[in-house]
Amino acid sequence: MRIVVAGGTGVVGTPTVEAVRSAGHEAVVLSRSHGVDLVSGRGLEAALTGADAVIDVVSVETLKASTAIEFFTAATGNLLAAAADTGVGHVVLLSIVGIDRIPYDYYAGKVAQEKLVSASAVPSTILRATQFHEFAAQMFSRAKAGPLHLAPRARTQPVAAREVAERLVTLAIGDAQGRVP
Repeated sequence: MRIVVAGGTGVVGTPTVEAVRSAGHEAVVLSRSHGVDLVSGRGLEAALTGADAVIDVVSVETLKASTAIEFFTAATGNLLAAAADTGVGHVVLLSIVGIDRIPYDYYAGKVAQEKLVSASAVPSTILRATQFHEFAAQMFSRAKAGPLHLAPRARTQPVAAREVAERLVTLAIGDAQGRVP
């Protein structure tokens, strides 16, 4: 299979590309550094031509709801339109556990993204995952306040990005299932 990974150079995208290749499939990386801009749509149709499935793991670094909604609506909207136009048979979206219970800030964008995918004509699967082990390092690097690092209080049950990547690939090579556990 030819599987396109949107956001294929990021924290989850990189292990997803590796998992696609380890499973014996062809991986196509979508990212600005690979000549594809999801927000503008530049290079998108050419990259999706001949693809069997798309795994969407794109992200944006923001805590602002309007920015997240604008980004995910544009990026995923363009991705879905190009997938429909090029005959992609399955789109798999990575989302986050519990976003519908706290639809604020970044999560508002992910809720909007899920709605677009669910309403699309392209068959889809949405996997909600918990935060990644790698998220702690991301938070640490962003939380510097002068000579101190602030540690936010949060109850989490993290998962390795590699494990999520492997599950995304398993879903992509199967039939569309809507939202899965």
